[in-house]
Amino acid sequence: MNKIAINPALANVDYTDLLKKILQVIKEKQIFNISKDNQQVLININEVVNEVIKLNPANPLGNEKSIRAATLNFSANSQDLFIEQIEEIVNLIKESLTIAIDKNPENKSINRFQFIQQLLTDLHTFKGDYNKHEKTKETLLDFTYPFLPVKNIQKQRLTVKRTENNLNKQLLKAHKVKISVDKPRDFTSTVLIGINNCINVNFEDINSLDREELEDIIDSLEKNPNSDIYALQNLVNQETLGKLKKLTKIKYLEFLLENIDEKASEDNRKGKIYLQDLIRRLYLLEEYINDSTKADGEYEVNYAGTSVNYQTMFSRSEAYDILPIIPNIEGYLGETEDPGKEKIEFTFGLKLKFDGKVQAYGGETVFDYNLNILNPDSKEHQEAIGNESEKSSFAYKVLKIAFLYYFIFASRQNPTVADYDPQKELEYDPLAKVNIILSTLQGNNEEEKKKLLRNLCKGFNKYKTQHKINILRKALISLIKRETPFPGRNYPVHISVKNSILENDIDSINNRETIFKETLRKNFKDCLKYINVGKATTQPNFLITLSGNINISEIHFLETEDKETFNMEYDIPESVKVLPVIFLGMEDERCQDFYNKNLKHRKLLIFPHRLETPKLETHQEIIYKITYSLLAYICLHVILEKQTKIFIPLLRIHLKQKTDKNVIIEKFIVSLTKVLSHLFNDGYRSNEQGIVITDSSKKINFKIPNVLTSLYSVVPKKFQLLPTDKFAFKELDKLAIIVVSSRESDSKWGIKEKNSNLIGEILTLQMEAKSVRFQIFKTFSENFDDHEKMFEYPTVIVDNVNKLYQKGYRHFIYIAKVPYSSTLHITQTVKDEELFFMSKNVITSFIKDKPDIKIYPMFFEKYYVVKMKTKVESTSLYIQDTLELTNLAEDKNKQSVIFFNLFNGLQVANDVKYHGVMSYATLLNMYDGILDDKDIRKGLIYDDDNDNQLKNEILQCLTLFHFSRYEKSGTIQLKLDPYENLIGDESVSQAALFPHSRNKGNFNSLAFLTHIKEILNKP
Repeated sequence: MNKIAINPALANVDYTDLLKKILQVIKEKQIFNISKDNQQVLININEVVNEVIKLNPANPLGNEKSIRAATLNFSANSQDLFIEQIEEIVNLIKESLTIAIDKNPENKSINRFQFIQQLLTDLHTFKGDYNKHEKTKETLLDFTYPFLPVKNIQKQRLTVKRTENNLNKQLLKAHKVKISVDKPRDFTSTVLIGINNCINVNFEDINSLDREELEDIIDSLEKNPNSDIYALQNLVNQETLGKLKKLTKIKYLEFLLENIDEKASEDNRKGKIYLQDLIRRLYLLEEYINDSTKADGEYEVNYAGTSVNYQTMFSRSEAYDILPIIPNIEGYLGETEDPGKEKIEFTFGLKLKFDGKVQAYGGETVFDYNLNILNPDSKEHQEAIGNESEKSSFAYKVLKIAFLYYFIFASRQNPTVADYDPQKELEYDPLAKVNIILSTLQGNNEEEKKKLLRNLCKGFNKYKTQHKINILRKALISLIKRETPFPGRNYPVHISVKNSILENDIDSINNRETIFKETLRKNFKDCLKYINVGKATTQPNFLITLSGNINISEIHFLETEDKETFNMEYDIPESVKVLPVIFLGMEDERCQDFYNKNLKHRKLLIFPHRLETPKLETHQEIIYKITYSLLAYICLHVILEKQTKIFIPLLRIHLKQKTDKNVIIEKFIVSLTKVLSHLFNDGYRSNEQGIVITDSSKKINFKIPNVLTSLYSVVPKKFQLLPTDKFAFKELDKLAIIVVSSRESDSKWGIKEKNSNLIGEILTLQMEAKSVRFQIFKTFSENFDDHEKMFEYPTVIVDNVNKLYQKGYRHFIYIAKVPYSSTLHITQTVKDEELFFMSKNVITSFIKDKPDIKIYPMFFEKYYVVKMKTKVESTSLYIQDTLELTNLAEDKNKQSVIFFNLFNGLQVANDVKYHGVMSYATLLNMYDGILDDKDIRKGLIYDDDNDNQLKNEILQCLTLFHFSRYEKSGTIQLKLDPYENLIGDESVSQAALFPHSRNKGNFNSLAFLTHIKEILNKP
């Protein structure tokens, strides 16, 4: 299916002029250059792209603005021409390859398919000890790899169940928060009562005609399902949890305050006062921004031409995240909703941010980093304000830091003087001078604003704010590592909508035919200021109030004697061929030298790319990226045509570190190789990796084994359990793991419709009694011109489930990132719509005509724990208790339940206080009439005192999957996040996004190349 439905609500793209100029160049330029010995093929698309840029092609996006993404929503009449132009480019590239092959007299009797066949090398011949340089004895990066087996890998079971035998065996602990909300049975009726009460007060004196019109408007609002009453319902539904999370951060600080032992040390005594002061000031700030007596204009400030509303800014859930010490709510630990939908409960993990170092900026602390942003004399501040594309977002950040840091850190007490009394910190009133701050930032004198910013920085330095932060940090680190259990605490809360969301001018109400303010229809984020979360109050200025509760408690993980040991080996299939691909800045002598020293003797493909200088103009950058991506994919497609059983390692040779802010081209090549690898894993095998060659020889030597281990991580692996271990596979002989994700390709701000790209990966596991073999079945990528269709019938996944079913697979682990947990589900929207890839429609499509299929839906998420012991014997730990020790068999609530946790215990750095745990959750009571809950409970939930054979086998497979993804040489550990290639900040879908020039919208190269792939593969 090559035709994409055009959505008039989205931005159009037109690649006609760009493709026309690509065709113009490749008609004149030879792309391929083959070495005399037929060993290497140089594919010089870099020269082509540079020539195309000189022709100044039109930006495919044109002058569209205010977009989130624009990739495949073609302009009228350009789509058919796009397909024709792509096909012409492919034919020219095929001709170019044939011409290059024929240049060598030895190749006269062979075609391009036979030539490529000669270029392939058997993978088994790459097996061996790392090659060394003859003179220097340095390890060479020439794809030789030992493929050594790994012996005696161990995992150990933990438990959350306390017994007499394990009371003193606490190994890890975590803090969690359970947020519950009591929902109204009838939201609309409750709101109408509030509206009428408000009308009786505010419009007591209006005449009978106005009263009658007002009643008609209210009646119309009630009956119209798209009215502002339902918009308010959506607002409360979507934004309340964020507000509750924000309050939870302060409550967690209170929880910690109660547990600090101020007598333990002088640092603890001071730290407790500083924590008390932090809490006090956060509440003062909350009161200030929630003051309903203030008009919106009183919170309006501006800097460098950017205006913000402090009330709106600090109403957001992430408002305090730039503080150096503040709790983070990280990790979704479950969700429960009662059958009557009158109560919903969310559980999350808690961790503290400890003024850590910002590595990308020279290792400054968070506080110093933000002070540098604030300081108008700093290089960073001046460069950002002088950059038009960066200026607005930077000014927003400056205004945020200025106000928040003043409120939290302003002081007159110097902790380094002899008579310092920390108690006096509690006497400082930030409200005393807040109006001076605001009036300066509300004015038009930019120099006065800079003076204010300088004075803030001077004050923080003079009164040694960083010193106080360091003491608080030390006290809190000591606290979270304390083994003594902290008692759980409940904090009752009320969630209210302020009356101020209602219009109080009768003429405006009549003209707009609604009693609600206009902002409700425009932007939910601007309406956050109308939602109040706090203690119960008797104030009459609330339209509707819901009660809730915040419960903070601990989870303790205890050691058991349950351990297993196993071995791992690579299981390379016969007749697999290798075709290495190298990306490098060929014009730099260092790249040439590295290539000549390490790789020249290998049969391979070489893709040169630009160096970082001279810099491209911003409008040229997107043209370079689109054109290079397009030609790289088509060239590889042409080369690989009709070839089978090939492994394509994509190796990048870097001159710059990835933390270098000024790197553009090399970061693009990283992104491109991720995308290419994903696309070619559908049909072939591929992986990507890079090495920085400007490091010291010692560092390069150290890195080469890791680079190759990572590169070969897609090779099938076999795990063998020791004969002495009790475990054996009895119920499973085959299992498939399907992982899914998506990313939008075309969308606009404020518009629900969008086009999306579905991506994923399928692995197959084959078991014998004491062994499991892992291999990638395939990756996939599919474009949807209607985002919602993706969650109804994802064709590519359904087709592959059908194929695997025909191959005898009956058990399927189906994995996605946690898809919801941000709404209260009080709207009329069916909960199923928020399950996305776990929707009933998707699951139904999998099981159709397969009566014996077993689908195990799973979400994964990461939360954080603290190690109670400095040394952990086993670095691979698992917990297969449900974290909530309730009788799930009897519980009929719809819920998401965590059933499995994995922890690798690796000490990443000395200053890391928290360690990630990967958790797996499933859904119960969600698929009535579709999936049998008994299968999910039997396969994932029931423990039977660790005697549930099917659950043990499924979780064994999950654990070994984490081990199979470990990418460093030497002793292997389980990889905490084996899904990072597909989901998250390092994923292929994130890497695929390139910003369009002149605006903030993105081009999705994976979606784009997926469409190219469909065109090239059409019958």
